Amino acid sequence: MNDSTRTPGMLSPLSNPGFSMLWVANTLSLTAFWMTEVACAWQMRVMTDADPLAVAAVYTALQLPIMFLVIPAGVIADLSDRRRGMMWTHAWLAASMGVLLWLTWTGRITPLSLLICMPLISIGLSMRMPAIAALIPEMVQTNQIPAAVSLNNVAQNGSRLVGPALAGAIIAGLGVAAVLALNTAIMALIVLLFLFMRYHPEQVDRGAKPEGFLAAIKEGVLFAALTPWKRNVLIRLSTFFACAAAIPALMAVRFDNSETYGIMYGCFGAGSLLGVLVIARLGYRRLNNRLNGALLVSAACIMLYGLVDRPLLAGPLLACIGAGWLFCLNSIMVAAQMQLDPAIRGRGLSFIYTLGTASLAGGGLIWGVVARGTSPAVALIAAGASLLLALAVTYRLNIAATEGAPAATSS
Repeated sequence: MNDSTRTPGMLSPLSNPGFSMLWVANTLSLTAFWMTEVACAWQMRVMTDADPLAVAAVYTALQLPIMFLVIPAGVIADLSDRRRGMMWTHAWLAASMGVLLWLTWTGRITPLSLLICMPLISIGLSMRMPAIAALIPEMVQTNQIPAAVSLNNVAQNGSRLVGPALAGAIIAGLGVAAVLALNTAIMALIVLLFLFMRYHPEQVDRGAKPEGFLAAIKEGVLFAALTPWKRNVLIRLSTFFACAAAIPALMAVRFDNSETYGIMYGCFGAGSLLGVLVIARLGYRRLNNRLNGALLVSAACIMLYGLVDRPLLAGPLLACIGAGWLFCLNSIMVAAQMQLDPAIRGRGLSFIYTLGTASLAGGGLIWGVVARGTSPAVALIAAGASLLLALAVTYRLNIAATEGAPAATSS
């Protein structure tokens, strides 16, 4: 892709038909994911009489398999046709959600069968994460990558706003099965979108391919370990997610009905969406300072969220936490995508996803155990305090190769 000296606007990547279709497909896929997460967590709450550990286990069961699968998925994304891979991935997701729909519709769903179905969905998520992220830079000009990353964040957080609120309303009116039926149909539609998406992989230079699958993984491991900014990215992302995992993991046991639960999750997404708009005005420099500020605000708001139980107070705090989550993730992803070499971008991003999802899965389970032993409020206060301590230890670890804007490629 060609460079340009002019900084493009945040909406400029949408002028590319291939990227715009990718963005629509990604938005629909993420919306279906958030709806599924909300529906499954609420189903577990109903079946277990609001046991916080059982509800947190749903979140962990969705995240934990990604830790083992996303690195091989990144290798596959580097060695194969990413568009075709996305077609098969969403076909798998449609089938997995169809199985969950059948169990729920026929009344055969149990806490154990629900937890068994979560890894099936997680396999599809593992395959799509590095491939989607690696497709984004291939669809736009190099100077549009930060704008494309921000648009991807709009999709992620806009879907987090719409998906949970929509799921909560559907559950209240029609039940969990209706949510799963809608999500199965969405995944089938996405298969068709990728089928007709304009994509020309022959135009993308990914460098020389490794000798084989295991060699590709080894190359990715060495790549992640040899440069300080890459290690710093992994450390700072994992510490943040391990603490912040308390928010989604315990959301379903903080509120009394599915509608309030969906709305509160929507507030979390609304804050993230607002954060995207603010980031677009700030530009893409001083990523480390931005990350430190976002971590500080997030830690304070998580502790305050643990102290309140009224939705009118919890909603604004969740919006602030969502904005902080977005600022942290955006800073890390912009630094990574601007500095990773195209030849191993899928693997580089997969290591970020591996540490992130492992931290989310482990953190969610830990805070679920703490909540069962004490209360969800105490667990949230402890999570915020832990994040504050992590910031004090890691704030000097720089995620960018330079203090200015990230470089176009890694060394």
